[in-house]
Amino acid sequence: MSTDTGHGTQEVDYRGNVPLWRQLSFDQRRRVKKVAFYISLFGGLAVIIFPLFWMFSTAFRPQSQMFTRPVPLLPESVTLTHFQTILTDSMFLTFYANSIIVALGVVLLTTVTSTLGGYGLTRLDIPLKKTFARTILFGYMFPPILLAIPMFIFWQRLGVIDTYVGLILAETAISLPFSLWLMWKFFQTVPVSLEESAITAGATRFQAFYDVALPMAKPGMIAVAVFSYAVSWNSFTMPKVLMISESKWPLTIGVYSFTQQQHVYWGQVMAASALIILPAFVFVFFLQKYLLRGFRAGGIG
Repeated sequence: MSTDTGHGTQEVDYRGNVPLWRQLSFDQRRRVKKVAFYISLFGGLAVIIFPLFWMFSTAFRPQSQMFTRPVPLLPESVTLTHFQTILTDSMFLTFYANSIIVALGVVLLTTVTSTLGGYGLTRLDIPLKKTFARTILFGYMFPPILLAIPMFIFWQRLGVIDTYVGLILAETAISLPFSLWLMWKFFQTVPVSLEESAITAGATRFQAFYDVALPMAKPGMIAVAVFSYAVSWNSFTMPKVLMISESKWPLTIGVYSFTQQQHVYWGQVMAASALIILPAFVFVFFLQKYLLRGFRAGGIG
């Protein structure tokens, strides 16, 4: 912009008073936003991936390099000694088997219960069913530590303390509220007209559910199965409170056997942790398509 000061015309630039962001063109702003998005994305991924990277790096690191200063990100040499040690430990294999038994029991019980409950809440004429379906989700908001002591007292009276049945029921009680809500939301996306057509053709209510609604609910059931598996497999509080015998401990508790009062076998701890997350990684990797479909149909994400 030009001004006449009596001594000739001078150019005056007012851009110094304008924020830098407003000085950019539309394309420049879009590029800046895109760069900022990717920086934030990769920063978040780094925060998530680095602990996993460090776990595997420590699991393959020889004991002699465990406490060198400075600690290198990658071990100078690779060893499988830590994996061989825990895989030849009969107690570790027992812990692994215990986790598998409990996780499968929780997955089966939660999936069946939430599927039947979600179907009933959407198809049957139950008083206050919407209020019940919405309020049951509050049960998932309570941390397990608040439920541990009351559940221990109740389970003790039932005589299921230190049993697989007791732990499966406890883990199912934790994962069921969210699973039931998810299946309730999912069955709302299944057209009722398809079941009505099957019933008109002579099918019973159960046949319409089993042959029509259940196959269409498979993504939601898989999402529930993955969720309940993750809750059970990673649980620490309930096994610590309910399981007394060491021979019945799951992996999350059994990994303590690699720690002593004056020493922690970090190589074995990290090797055990790597083997703990492996089934979850494989489970989610092969079922991620159904998992995303189930969560999206349930109104999540």
